[in-house]
Formats: sequence, structure tokens, C-alpha cells
Amino acid sequence: MSFIKKTFMGGILLGFLSGVLLFSFMVSMMIFYLKDNPDGHLALWGKRFAKDLLLYTHPLAKIRSYAREVKTNIKATSLSDQSTFSSQKIGFSGSRVEKHEQLTTWIAPFSDRIPPNESPPLSKIKNSGKSRPINLIGLRGETLSFQVVLRSNENAENLTVNLKPIETTGKCIQIHRFLEIYMKLMVHQGSKNGPLKEVINPDPLVPFTDPYKPDHTIINQFNLQKNKNQPIWVDVHFSRQCAPKTYVGQLEIRKSGHIIRTTPAKFTVISTLLPEDVGLDRWMEFYTTRFWRGEMIPNEQVFQTLLHRYFQVAHQYGFATNPCGDITPNIRWNWNSGKPVSIDWSYYDSVMDAELSGKLTGKTPQSWCLPVPEYTLGVNNWGGFTTRNPSPSPIENWEGLPDIATQNLAKILVQHWKEKNWPISHTFIYTFDEPSHLLYYYPDIYKLIADVAESLHKGSHNKIRFMLTDTPWVWGKEQHGHDKSVIYDKVDIWAPNAATYIPDRVWPYQAKGKKFWFYQSGPPFSASGDLSSTGIGFRMWFWTAWKYRSNGVFFWASDFWHGNTRATNPYTNGGNGDGEVFYPGHQLHFLGFDDIDGPVPSIRMAQWRRGYEDYKYLFLIKQKQHGKDADMVANKLIRHALDDGGYMPYWRNPLWWKPGDWNHDPIAWHKARVALVHEIERLYKN
Repeated sequence: MSFIKKTFMGGILLGFLSGVLLFSFMVSMMIFYLKDNPDGHLALWGKRFAKDLLLYTHPLAKIRSYAREVKTNIKATSLSDQSTFSSQKIGFSGSRVEKHEQLTTWIAPFSDRIPPNESPPLSKIKNSGKSRPINLIGLRGETLSFQVVLRSNENAENLTVNLKPIETTGKCIQIHRFLEIYMKLMVHQGSKNGPLKEVINPDPLVPFTDPYKPDHTIINQFNLQKNKNQPIWVDVHFSRQCAPKTYVGQLEIRKSGHIIRTTPAKFTVISTLLPEDVGLDRWMEFYTTRFWRGEMIPNEQVFQTLLHRYFQVAHQYGFATNPCGDITPNIRWNWNSGKPVSIDWSYYDSVMDAELSGKLTGKTPQSWCLPVPEYTLGVNNWGGFTTRNPSPSPIENWEGLPDIATQNLAKILVQHWKEKNWPISHTFIYTFDEPSHLLYYYPDIYKLIADVAESLHKGSHNKIRFMLTDTPWVWGKEQHGHDKSVIYDKVDIWAPNAATYIPDRVWPYQAKGKKFWFYQSGPPFSASGDLSSTGIGFRMWFWTAWKYRSNGVFFWASDFWHGNTRATNPYTNGGNGDGEVFYPGHQLHFLGFDDIDGPVPSIRMAQWRRGYEDYKYLFLIKQKQHGKDADMVANKLIRHALDDGGYMPYWRNPLWWKPGDWNHDPIAWHKARVALVHEIERLYKN
């Protein structure tokens, strides 16, 4: 009996201890899930919690774990199998191929990024003069683009390409030609550490005529290397004042003055006006120091002239760009009180007023980074507060002087914007970038971000928006154990990279008034922003924004050039082009051309413009209560993007290091655009 009694009591004690452990585990799991699920959706975290509780407490936990892993693998495999776009084979996309002696020419659609060695199939080649007309149809205020490709079986010299309206159009139709320049880079294949492969893509668009000196010809004639392609980029802009009708023109190619090809062209302008702005934020950061060095600027007057031209060209291509902290007001602080002693906006105003007032472009910029340097507030000894070693400040020290000074800074910004009549609603502060990196040396970084944002909101009466390149949820191992809930209500614009952007976790925040942007990650989450991207490139970002209801897109830099020498210039030794969508006009001499006093655009900028104009198409269709039709077209082109599978971590995506699950066929994108134009014409015919 004594043995039985002891065993019985021991069993009770063991059961009690097991119950306490199980209860503690359940409470811990509940706290973790509540932290990681700020949306208030109890059903969502409850379901997740119940699954994991059963997984870890059931006697068959290991079997269940294995079963779940198998289920995940099956899901991954099925996704991969269904994602035909990830393994899509793209054939020759050109049309209207003609051959004249040793020279072959053809027309390529906008999104076809022409390889240097591609040649058309023999079955597509026709004799000279047998091609059907080039047909362009679009809205008033729109820019349409296509490419003319030339290839010769032998070296060829003194070639020209011209596209001109036959009838007088006034300023209705404006045509611009650009020589596409090939860029070389090395890209890993298959994985981050996979074998390197050389990729050659065209990107800089060198204008035939200097846009700042119309009587100055940059390219009169050009030459061809044997069996190498030379694409010519053609922009056709329909002005907002165009009369809706079909205009007639002609493409003409000459060699040494002799006509070797003529192809009729038709420009059809429909009556609908393309909206100038449809509420989507589009921004890139501008780096002033690199701009000075890259453009080899001799003085302040040249700096301001060139900078304003960059602002104008950015506007033409559908984005705003400006420096956050390179140019700021001169504020002297009393660090005993946290109040300003003197404030001088004169230099900032002399540089930025023309853009912020709308004088440069006719419109104020739709996105603008306020003049506060990154990592200033709370990081680099702001009001005595710093996160830097060897003596980082305790988080409690933010209260007091740092908080007071930050509120006063916010008041200064809002007051000046009001005095200048600049729209403060279009602005944001971008002072912390990818803060998870700071966790390694300052674990309270999320609390600091919350404090900084709170100070800015108080000082501005909530007129200043706080932007953060992060997500409200935990997505990386370094973030586990850190309380992100403190920043849920403090961030106004969440801007995660595409790989950590989970749409169904975004939507509840948007319903509460928060904005969500995304930036680059590369396939399978978004098209690459560097030179390795396909011809779809930035264009698909805007269709992705439409599909997943994003509030904005941004690219981390527009002019992050590395130097101005033959060894460091962006034309011949610029790396992979990441952060460099502009090319410096003062470095064209490295390509053998005359320099120009302004930016050289790129194919990636044209992709961005086309994507935003496509987005406007979808907006116009939705305005006529046909939003489902617009969604259907978007869903056909973009099957999956961002992290819409919710893979955690994101590299578990079955398409990791594969082409994204969107249509890569340039012809499909061309046909979709034309179909949308006709639908807009039908919907707006009255």
C-alpha cells in the first residue's frame, strides 16, 4: 500500500508539474502570437495557435511535424508546377522583319529587351517594302514607345533611322529617337552563390538630338558591327491638346544617304485624356554628393541648373526624386533647451522652391522626402541621445531634451511649408532605413522609432508622415524577441521590400488608414531594378501595385553613381546599375559622344513610365465601374508577386532564384495594353 500510495502521489505531482508547464507554454505561445498579430483578428491567431499547440503537445508530434513538412513540400511543388510563367520560354518577339542585301531590320515591342546576338527566324523575313504599317494607338497625354532593330551580316556604316509624320501636326505629336547602349554585368545563376554568367542588356538611351540645345545633333549617323544588333528606341508622345484622329507618318532607314527601307506608320489618338495623377506614390532618393561628382559640376549655378533638369525629366518619366538629408535648412540649436536659436532656409529655398512650388513641371511633386538626414534623430547624438557604441543611451533618455528638440524640428518644417504654400500632405520623413540591422547593437531600436515618430507627430499635429522600410510583423530571425507592437500605430507609411510584403497581412492596416509601399527585391517577388532585369522590368511593379492594392512604389536611388573616371563611370564600369536609373550627361564622352547639360534617360525609366501609364489605364476603367475587368487583366499578367504566399522566411518560396510568376512575353503585354485602350475608348466614347 505504501508503494502504491507513493506512486499515486508521485503521479499527481508529475501531472501537476506537467500541467503547469503546459499552461506556461500556452501563455507564452499566446503572448507570441498576440505580439505578432496586431490586427485584432483573434480568429487568425487562434487558428494558428491551435495548430502549433497540437503540433508540439500531441504524443505524435514528430509524426505530425513530418506530415506538415510533407504537406508544405507538396504545396510548394504544386505551386511550382502551376506557375508556368516561371519557366516560360520566350521566342522572337519582333515583327515586320525586312531584309535588304546584308542588312536586316525589324520592329520590336516596348517590353522586348533586345539581346545583342538575337536574329529573326528566316520564316519571318520579308522582302523590302512588304511590311504592314506600324500602328500606334493611345490616349492624349500619353507616350508610346517601340524599337527599330538593325543587324548586318557585315560591318555597316552611316546608318540613319527617322520616324516623321507626313502631315503637319503642330505640337500634337512629338517624336524622340535614342540610341540604345549595351551594358555588361555578371550575374549569379540558380542561387546566391551559383556560377556567374555574363548578361548583356541595353539601358542608357542616348538622344539623337540634344534636348537642351535643339540645334545640336548628338548622333547624326551610326555604324553596325558584323552580326551584332543595334536597337533604336523611339518615343512618340501625344500631347494633351491633340485632336482625336489618326495621323499618318513614315519610318525611313537610310544607309549612306540611300533609302533602304520605308514603312508606313499610323498614330491614332483617342479622345480620352490620360490623368496626370491617380493617387499612387512614386519616389526615388537622390544623392547630391554623387550627383556633383558624377556630373563633374564646376559651380553652384551649374548644379542648380542640372538638378532642376533632373527634376523635370523625373516628372516626365513618372516619379519624384529628391535628397532627404543632403540639403537641409541651417538650424542652430540650444542644446540646453532643445529650442532653435536661428533658422536659415535661404539655400534650401533657392534650390528646391522651383520644384516644390510646381514652377518647374506645372505640378507639385506627389512625394517628397523632408530635409532630415537619415540616422539623425536619436542615432547620431541628437540632443545628447545616441544609439552608437561605446556608450549608447538608455531608451528612457529620449524623454526630455531629444523629444523636445524633435517636436520643435517638426514645428519648423510644418511652419515653413505653410509659409511657402507647399503641400505638406505630400511629404514624409525617412530617418530610419531597414532598422532590423540596428538590432545587433541597439536592441531597443523599435522603441526608439516609436518615440521619434511620436515626437514628430506631436510637433506637427500629425501633419508629418513617418515612413519606415520595414513591416509590422516579424519576418527575420534577428527580429524575434523584439516587441514590434510599439510601432504599429506610429508608422504612417510602411515600406517593406517586395520579399517581405505579404498582401493579406497588409490589408488590415490599410483599412485603418496606413499606407504601404514596396521596393526592390528581385524575382520571384518583383522584377529586378538593376541591369539584369528583363524587358518587363519596372513595368510589372505598377501592375503588382494594382493587383495587391499598394499605395506606392519606390526605388532606393536614382543616381548612385560610383565615379567620373574611365575606371568608375556608369557607362563602361558602373557595376550592375543598381540605384542608377539616370546616366550623367557630362560623361557621354566616355561613349564617344558630345556631353549634354542634363540627364541621359534609360530603358528602366521608360519601363517605369509605361508601368505608371498602364496603371492609369486600369484606373480609368475602374472609374467607369468596370474594376473587375481591370483586375482580370492584371491577374492574367501577374499571377503571383511580392510574398503573396506568406512564406516565412521568404526564401522558402518555391520559386526562389527563379523568374517571377508573371508573364514575361513582351507581345502579351503589348496586346494587353492595346486591348485596354480599346476598352477605354468604348467606355468613354460619349
